[in-house]
Amino acid sequence: MKQYRKVCISFLLSACLLTGQSAQAAAQLTLPESISLAMKNNPVMKIAEANIEKSRWNLKEAKAYDGVTLTYNLLYGRTNQAPSWYNNTSAPYPLPGVDYPAWDNTSTFYHHKLTLQLPLYTGNKLESIADMAKRGKTATDLERTNTKQSLTLDVTNTYYNVLQALNMTNVAQQAVDDFSVHLTNVKHQYDVGNVALSDVLQTEVRLANARNNLIKAQSAAKMARYKLNTVIGIKLTDDTKLDENVNRDPYKAILEDSLAEAFKNRPEMQKANLKIEMAKDKIKIARSDFRPTVSAVAVENIQDTSPSTSKGKDDWTVGINVSFNIFDNHITKTKTEAAKAELDIATEQKRQLEDWITLEVSNAYLNVKEAAERTENNQVAVGQSTRDYVMAQERYFAGIGTNLDVMDAEVAMTQAKTNYVIALYDYVNSRAQLSKAMGLLY
Repeated sequence: MKQYRKVCISFLLSACLLTGQSAQAAAQLTLPESISLAMKNNPVMKIAEANIEKSRWNLKEAKAYDGVTLTYNLLYGRTNQAPSWYNNTSAPYPLPGVDYPAWDNTSTFYHHKLTLQLPLYTGNKLESIADMAKRGKTATDLERTNTKQSLTLDVTNTYYNVLQALNMTNVAQQAVDDFSVHLTNVKHQYDVGNVALSDVLQTEVRLANARNNLIKAQSAAKMARYKLNTVIGIKLTDDTKLDENVNRDPYKAILEDSLAEAFKNRPEMQKANLKIEMAKDKIKIARSDFRPTVSAVAVENIQDTSPSTSKGKDDWTVGINVSFNIFDNHITKTKTEAAKAELDIATEQKRQLEDWITLEVSNAYLNVKEAAERTENNQVAVGQSTRDYVMAQERYFAGIGTNLDVMDAEVAMTQAKTNYVIALYDYVNSRAQLSKAMGLLY
């Protein structure tokens, strides 16, 4: 029993990472801090923010179409018309026998035109363009939310994967330690003639296998940490200690409640609804070409020729401009039908998304329940296998058990610990995946 207590205490100490009881007071990188770093450093968030900025300017552009515009045109060139000063004479142009450079049958001409225009009625086109831009900006905000949640899930999974890899390294290290201690004892028994050489050789082979597993586990732990550091945007080789606490609280909500939360909170669902409304806006924009457009217009014209010795032509016009497309060879109709097809596509895409969310939430929900059961089951198995290992050692040294029994018991104990670690982190990762599927992960 003393040996059993010693092994149990050894396992509990090595399993501190599993229970979240860290004995070190060194600086830690917590999961919330890792998420914050990722939000600050990861390129996907910077891309999302740039898209937000782009949508803001798109909205301003759409609203600007409904305001006053002032345009300036300049026409400058040569003309065969007589210079403006020549209009004051009755002489023929050009004057016979007069050699003047500007009179070689052409003259310099310029025309300045200023146009001030304000749309009064566009068949609801400009209003629909602005509405669609507003919805586009909201959709971009929702896309940023979805990107943020996806990045949070990625950080959470990679963070817990590092902890899992460290725990797997601890389990592998414990197996090496167990076989090392056992090999020392077997060699002592062999030296006094109590066991055969085969026991020593078999134990050495098992120890070599355990060391191979430890090497693999250590490499996997480094790779997991490299991935975490890359995701959160810090130095690749940074090895700041992680916070080992994990949330093992049971998930009590039923599947129906989880689905209801998903349909209410998922940004993709809200974006799908916006896409339907934007498709309706496109129909309005297309149909607007069936209606006339009305705008207030003020025009100033200044034109003259050079050389000029008299006042040039200067006129202005103020009025209402009405334009109506009587026949456009069915272009407006085809644009309208295409917009209607986009509405059908958006509607079916929403239905498709609902089915996908239902499947995603259901899968995550089942994974949480499964991992929770496996965690409880494997926790019991760890205790049982540990006790069996101690008993196998006692029987072996009492001469009533075999060396193979001891090594098999150790392998079974290591497998039970491995299963427990995998189940535990499957649970916390599944909880994060379920939260993401419900639109609640931030």
